[in-house]
Amino acid sequence: MNGWRQKVLECFQAPFPHLTIVSDPDQLLEDESILSTLTGQGLEIIKLQDRASFRYEMESRFKNKDQHVNCVVVSQLEDLREIPFDIWSNAQKVELRKSGLFPGLSAHIVRQLDTRTLDLLSGITISGTVSSERATIDFILRQVYGISYDSVHSLSDCLMLAMRYHRLQCEVPEVIQQYLIDDLKHRITDVPIQDWISSHHAFVQYLQQEWHGFVEDHFPESHAFWDPEVRAVLSMLFIEGDLSPVPINLDSFPDVFFWGVSYDDKRQKIEMLKEIERQVETLLSSSPDRRTWIQIARLFGKAKSILLEVQLEDEDSNLLVDMEERVEAGFEQWLSDHYGSLATLTDRNAPVMVHKTVEVLRLKGQEKVALIVCDGLSFVQWAQMERELVKDFQCEVYGSFAWIPTLTSVSRQSIFSGEIPRFFYDSINTTSKEEKAWKTVWERNGVPSVYVTYERGLGQGEYDRSNIAALAKSNTKVAGLVIDTIDQLTHHTIQGQLGMYAAIDVWLKQRYLQTLLLDLLNAGFNVYLTSDHGNKESKGVGRTNDGTLPETRGERVRVYRDVVLRDQAAVQYSSKRWSGTGLPDDYYVLIAQSGEAFVREGEIVVSHGGASIEEVIVPFVHIQKKIM
Repeated sequence: MNGWRQKVLECFQAPFPHLTIVSDPDQLLEDESILSTLTGQGLEIIKLQDRASFRYEMESRFKNKDQHVNCVVVSQLEDLREIPFDIWSNAQKVELRKSGLFPGLSAHIVRQLDTRTLDLLSGITISGTVSSERATIDFILRQVYGISYDSVHSLSDCLMLAMRYHRLQCEVPEVIQQYLIDDLKHRITDVPIQDWISSHHAFVQYLQQEWHGFVEDHFPESHAFWDPEVRAVLSMLFIEGDLSPVPINLDSFPDVFFWGVSYDDKRQKIEMLKEIERQVETLLSSSPDRRTWIQIARLFGKAKSILLEVQLEDEDSNLLVDMEERVEAGFEQWLSDHYGSLATLTDRNAPVMVHKTVEVLRLKGQEKVALIVCDGLSFVQWAQMERELVKDFQCEVYGSFAWIPTLTSVSRQSIFSGEIPRFFYDSINTTSKEEKAWKTVWERNGVPSVYVTYERGLGQGEYDRSNIAALAKSNTKVAGLVIDTIDQLTHHTIQGQLGMYAAIDVWLKQRYLQTLLLDLLNAGFNVYLTSDHGNKESKGVGRTNDGTLPETRGERVRVYRDVVLRDQAAVQYSSKRWSGTGLPDDYYVLIAQSGEAFVREGEIVVSHGGASIEEVIVPFVHIQKKIM
């Protein structure tokens, strides 16, 4: 490991003290690679948020007096003396600051850069004087983001710059964004550059309208869309679902634009699958981090959805079989190396893990929030749903990591409680306490329970607005809604994911979800849709003969209260032991291999509980009205 991460790790040198307190206001330890390295060296990481949870964590880690634990307490406080004195007085102190990593740049600007920008910055030699804010911003725009903003003089130049800007894998600080806008506005007066740069939605809407005109004019060669660089970005926007293909009646059209037109041809779907495979292969070869795995999950989900849509014949579906093997093998290894470090990470756009959902919603500071949890929704089903929803709504799609085992009582309960599973030990096998937990966590965040609603079992039958508590109570500020249609279909399908696809298609045409979303938006809610876990089509490898031993007997998972019983079962069946990150101490998990299930040999089921990418990475979507 090199670059800025290595500089951070150099602050932690063996032999490690019993207790280290880290002042990390810039959140440099919000990085799975750094955390994985530290935990791999035997350090226990505890994040100081509220004191009650902190005390619980400390006591649970040190309850065995004979066990030697080297603990790192991470705080965002600038002044470590605000930490409880008994902890502070017995600890080694470490201070981490972004400004210390790049002393030649403006400290104020560097503090606002995300880790991906720091990665890029680490590979660039800084020469000359760039310590002023203006010089630092200019350096980052040109050298780090690759945006030569002073070379923009025309509509085509501006279009290419905006496309490049919105494809950055970095979170651009507002101060840099505004600097860019102000500079462009002085030179380009006939383009709504403020909207194009500051709003991804506004820019995508422009591209959609421009694409319609481009197709209707029969692909004029003078248009900027012919530029290879522009085409490459456009293709990804269509593949990922940000842009919708335009129906076409032409007998022929330029093949390079196959992804942007709809002509009801199986060949188009095959070409789309091949393009997705190329994109996934590129991402897999880039040493994926957690954000990249979410991109892969979304692309892979879309590929599977396409396959189900057209029911491609065997020789064509082999494309997906090969892709799935590579994806699952890479994801399994990445989980082994990094999953344990995800629980403490925070991202302002979407929860890194699903138990952070409440924290993310609170940080957005919105007056009215509705969270729809589609139980069991994977990125495969989301790709199908998205094709319908984008007709009426704007969908800003992110992803989150579910808890493993990917069971409703574990992962969904963590969403509504805002806690890791270890903290709801007494109810880990039931969801009956979700409503109380949901109201309690919002009360802790300053919203009295009288303004909070929770309802489950939605999505069945005909939609009736009067049955939605969040809409019936005019004083609702926070609404939690569980739609269990997907999960119900998962457990009752007899034709695998193909049968689910057909059933979901019928359900979407009944417009229950679309009407609910529209009513919530019209009532002034900021609407977010997510899932607790996904699902996986699997083939039975034989039923486990555990009698009454397992605490939980799922098709893709077994849970035991005794590690010896779990390990005995692991020897007998095709399976793998799960490490138990974030789980209660006596909660021992045995999960089926990818594509396998603990059911009758050869039987095809769609289930969950395991650690495949389809089960673990789930959508987190901000849904807004479509701007017409």
